[in-house]
Amino acid sequence: MFVFFLIHVFTYMDEIIGKGMGAWVLTQFFFYSFISFLPAAMPLAVLLSSIMTFGSLAENYELAAMKSSGLSLFKIMRPIFAFILLLASFTFLFNNYILPQITLNSASLLYDIRQAKPTLTIKEGIFYNQLEGYNIKVGKKSKDGNTLYNLSIYDHKDGLGNNIQLYADSGTMKTSADTNYLQIKLFNGARYEDVVKEENHKQTRPLMQLFYQELNVNIDMSEFKMKRTQKDLFKGHHEMMNIWQIDNEIDTFRLDVFKKQANLYQQFNSYFLINTLRTIAISKPHRDLKAFYETLTKDEFKRSLENAQNLVRSSSGYIDTINEEIKGKNISILEYRLGWHKKISVSFACIVLFFVGASLGAIIRKGGMGLPVVVAVVFFLLYYVVSIIYERMVIEEVYNVVFGSWFPLLLFLPLGIYLTYKAANDSALFDIGRYIEPIKNMFSKKPKAVV
Repeated sequence: MFVFFLIHVFTYMDEIIGKGMGAWVLTQFFFYSFISFLPAAMPLAVLLSSIMTFGSLAENYELAAMKSSGLSLFKIMRPIFAFILLLASFTFLFNNYILPQITLNSASLLYDIRQAKPTLTIKEGIFYNQLEGYNIKVGKKSKDGNTLYNLSIYDHKDGLGNNIQLYADSGTMKTSADTNYLQIKLFNGARYEDVVKEENHKQTRPLMQLFYQELNVNIDMSEFKMKRTQKDLFKGHHEMMNIWQIDNEIDTFRLDVFKKQANLYQQFNSYFLINTLRTIAISKPHRDLKAFYETLTKDEFKRSLENAQNLVRSSSGYIDTINEEIKGKNISILEYRLGWHKKISVSFACIVLFFVGASLGAIIRKGGMGLPVVVAVVFFLLYYVVSIIYERMVIEEVYNVVFGSWFPLLLFLPLGIYLTYKAANDSALFDIGRYIEPIKNMFSKKPKAVV
């Protein structure tokens, strides 16, 4: 889970840093991100732990001692298998009931973090334009950062250009107690305003000037504070639903597709077909096209062809639009059906990978964090890559949803059965010497027979 969590956090690190998020917001985001990877990490955890457990038992000859006492490998695995069944059931319940809420909270919080603006960081000699309606430039800062020199502020919040300009020799800047306003206190400066609200300002060019020793300016900073969006806006995705909600959503998509197809059929019967037979000159439709066109004059025939071409272009564009909408709905149906199967297949992956891991551990006879970790990661990567490939093929309609969702497990199921059979019979499947010895014997010199 920690590995998946690090990948997720580093993916969105650029969008989090510099936003001034509080400790509570970051704690929520990290917690949701960490917990959301529990179902994804569970198969790898089962695979790794089963390899380490049975590898350690075999390495310390405890597995051999249990077998010599009359216990078969299946009886040794039985209590752990019962625990794996409980773990798989918990994974399904978590995936179906808890994960949708966690994903919903995480998606909503991540969206709000993305929408929040970076914290106020004004650098020397560079215009700062992140404040809506203002451009601020500071010539120099004091060493403690409290006093600013040679300030220039351009106010264009009214949308009339830089019609208000403020200059000051020095000043101070701080946020209000509620962090809603930036409070700027300016000393020894001038304020210029180009009055453009008068009707004849283009001719008279009125200008208002104010010279001051001290002037207070308050700038609204509420947009810098993170605003929480209603979570209902993010509920329209299969990751935020349980399997029954996904079923209802799939039915809704299918009903929409049926309605669009019915509307397309009705539109052609009631509009396009009838209007194709109409002309500009003739008001009644005709079914006998040949006889109809023979009655037209040359100009009427030309206008009739132009009218027919326009209707064909219009109908073709309408068909393309409806087809694109139906294609989008069908892709959504495939994605939702994939999400439905994934909520269940992850639990069965724990069971299948347990047999693969337990058998591998008993065969390779190595425990700890060395070889078992390497073997577990290799097998899990194979399972993960095959899952991603077949999910993509399902979306591209190369394979059926059921086949594409369950094929990775079907690929590992025979492997688990084969490895379990070999481990039960104490097969030295991964003993390299077993494969090298016959080759050595082929090239070794045979001793001469003594007469």
